[in-house]
Formats: sequence, C-alpha cells, structure tokens
Amino acid sequence: MKFRIPSSTRLLIAEDDPLIRRSLVSAARERGFQIAGEATTGPEAVAQTLALRPDAILMDIEMPGFSGLEAAKRIQLTQPTPIVIVTGHDSPDLPRSVAETGAGATILKPADPAELEYAVVIAMARHADLLELKQLVQQKELLIREVYHRVANQLGATASLLYLQAQRESHPGAKSVLFESEQRMRAMAKVNSLLQADHNLAQTPLAPHLSTIASSLVRELRPDLLYQDSFPGEPLMVQASTAMTCGLLVHELVMNSLLHAFPEGRTGIISLSLARLAEGRVRCAVEDDGTGMPEDHALRNPLSLGLLIVSALCTDLKGVLFHPQKSNGTATVIEFPIIHHKESP
Repeated sequence: MKFRIPSSTRLLIAEDDPLIRRSLVSAARERGFQIAGEATTGPEAVAQTLALRPDAILMDIEMPGFSGLEAAKRIQLTQPTPIVIVTGHDSPDLPRSVAETGAGATILKPADPAELEYAVVIAMARHADLLELKQLVQQKELLIREVYHRVANQLGATASLLYLQAQRESHPGAKSVLFESEQRMRAMAKVNSLLQADHNLAQTPLAPHLSTIASSLVRELRPDLLYQDSFPGEPLMVQASTAMTCGLLVHELVMNSLLHAFPEGRTGIISLSLARLAEGRVRCAVEDDGTGMPEDHALRNPLSLGLLIVSALCTDLKGVLFHPQKSNGTATVIEFPIIHHKESP
C-alpha cells in the first residue's frame, strides 16, 4: 500500500548509549520528525510509550532492564505502536526475532537519515496493514458468531416443533422416533451455542464442550444416573468443525446408553474420557456399566439410524470406532487425528 508520513509524526527514541541516541535524534529531526521523548532502558521505553503515545518508536535491540525486543513485545500487548529496531549487527536470525516482537522494520547503526525515514515508513505502513487485518478478522468472527446464533435458534425451533408433534402422536414407535429426532436437534443447537460463546472460533478446547453435552443429557433425561469424566491436564485444542462433529458423536453415544443400558429404573454410571495418543491422535471413549450390548442392540444393527449417524460422524473425523470387551456394560471408543490447520475463510 502507498503510505505517506505526516510532517507532525512524533518519534520516541529508545537508546541507552548517549552518543548514538543524539545521532538518532539528529537524523530524525533532519528528516522532519518530531521527538516525543527519549528512553534509556527497556522498562522506560514501555512506560514512555504508554505516557506519550508516540506515532512510532526507534528501539535499540539491547537495552538495560530488558532488551529492546522484549520491550517491543510488551508495547504491542499494551499500546500497539509502529517500531523500528536499531541494531549494531546483522544476523540470519534477526528478521525472525524482530518479526516475533511485532516490530515492522530494522536499521543498522550508525543510522543514515534517509534509511531511518524509510524504515519508519515501512514500520508505520506494516502497522497500519496489521490493524486493518485485525479489523477484518474481528468482522469475520462477528459474522461467524451471528451464523452460529441463527443456526442454533433455527435448530431449537425445529426441536420444539418435533416435541409438539411427539406429544400429539399416539403410536409408540413414531413417538420414539420423534423424541430421538428432537434430542438430536437440541444437541446440534447446544453445540452451536457452545461454539458461539467461545472466544476463539479457530481453535476451541474440546473437553468442556463434550462434558457439557454429556452431563446435560444425563441430568435432563436420567438424573438418577451418575455421570463422570476424565480429561488430560493440558487442554485439547481443536477446530470448531471437529468440536461440532465430536460433540454430535458423543451425544449419540450417551443417548444410546440412556435409552438402552439402564432399563426398568436400573441405576449406574455413564463416563466420558479423552486421552492424547501418539502422532497427534486423540481417543474419545463413552462407557456405561449397564446391561451390556445384546445381539439386537442398535449399535449392532448396521441399518439402524443410530449406527449410521455414528459411522458417518466417525468418518467425518477420519477416525476409527471399536467396542472393547467389558465385564459389564458397554464401551465405545473413537480414535481420530487432531487437524491444526486454520479453517478456510
């Protein structure tokens, strides 16, 4: 983008060596910049930035207190400002180190006035581009949240219609189908609401979403049952699409346990667990200590809607599904990879 520096641009000069600091001040004034202030340490540079709010900063790479690179990082967190790193030496790792701080350009000592001006132009232009990009990202996130909100509302409305129809239905089989369909709609609405509430739509913690879905199902449909979960200490971060698919899968499996594992008032435990595996894979397991899986169980029937949904969701996760042997009850395990690339815009 084309960028022109206003004649009133104010610079903060952060340099501990008095001779070099005076030369930077002289070079900056020669190119028409105003000097907002001077700093001689890293902490002072941060404090002066907050107090003076300069338009740009010339920051020495090595400063007492903490380095110019550390000062640049702290400034970008508290008062984002265009920064030019001033250094007496060059190295292959310097561009990466500078970029990680949020600074926009570098110049070598002694600073030539024309090069100094050019570096400030680059830093301010990049800073302006970065602010514009952040605004676009915020706008995109607002639109995505609005989509999640509207989808959740529509799913909730559909679930309510299914509930009303089920109340009017006299046939037990039809009533059961409508009830299960209502619960699936409510599950999708809940997942959408959870994702909408998350601060980071690109990467979201998986465990809280699954725990909310599973625990609320048990609480609403069979409060006499116990629910427990086990998750890794470090959060498992996944894409929003993965969280949604996994949430629907867990809903289907927990729902299956609620409907079939504890008949005639039998009590027990439904448990959910997540574990990290090697090579970036995750294991998700839903277990119960109910009656076990009979031959006519829904998950044994390849044509049942429940198994078709579970299989489709597992395929969507690029995972594998199996049922470990248990002395009592049923266990269903899904192992799938975590994909870390960003979602498409």
